[in-house]
Amino acid sequence: MGERTEVTRGSLPVERSAGRFSGPDGLRDVVERLLAWLRNRREAALESVSTATTMRNVVDADALADETPEKWSVVHDVVTYGSSPLTDVLVFRHGPSRQDLVMLPERNTRPEGEISFYHADRTRGARHLLSIGADSLTAALSYVLERIERFERLFTGRGSQLPSGYTGPSEDL
Repeated sequence: MGERTEVTRGSLPVERSAGRFSGPDGLRDVVERLLAWLRNRREAALESVSTATTMRNVVDADALADETPEKWSVVHDVVTYGSSPLTDVLVFRHGPSRQDLVMLPERNTRPEGEISFYHADRTRGARHLLSIGADSLTAALSYVLERIERFERLFTGRGSQLPSGYTGPSEDL
């Protein structure tokens, strides 16, 4: 243990002695391919962007919230159901009961088309598809606004059935 280790200076390994950014051939190839890929991405970035209409583009949640009872709020959310892609939805949130009525467009980029409804219980972290639907966004909004007090009774345990008035989305997707 009493022996002293001598520190000696040696030359850098061959692969690093050629310059500041040089490295082994394999690493150099990877870096060159990465830089080429980044250059190609930068040139095509805006050309590959496409637009899609979502629920946020067609529904003013603030204006809609003005038409709902005091204990309700209306918000947009982005969710996924099962293996479906992320979808922009409209949520009618009943604050006191922590229950949500979620309006989900049947086709992700056609929010004005057929709508399905989900009930989400934020207390239990559960959600399920309701047996109600609408053939258009306009019909779905009318349905909710006309029956929102019945949903409140259901969500607070004072009602036992979903509001009637099923307008059924079609089966073809």
